[in-house]
Amino acid sequence: MKNKVKIIPDAKGNLCKQVGKYKVEVIREKCIGAASCVAIAPKVFDLDEKQIAIILSQDGEDDQTKLLAAQSCPTAAVIVTDTETGEQVWPLS
Repeated sequence: MKNKVKIIPDAKGNLCKQVGKYKVEVIREKCIGAASCVAIAPKVFDLDEKQIAIILSQDGEDDQTKLLAAQSCPTAAVIVTDTETGEQVWPLS
């Protein structure tokens, strides 16, 4: 199954492409720098100079990989949203 590509603004307002329907974001206050998200999806996540996760790109990995990376976070600091429905996919509420 081929991923859908959308053009969306990033956090700085620059237009970028998004592959798939999942958007990820990091709650920086919850991140402890475990880097499990980086290990699973290194094209999407990285750690900044404070060892807190940041988003490199929404289109670096497929949806299942982004979801797995979010689920690996020990503090649930990564939120996954379905861009088609607007519903939060992870963490489950």
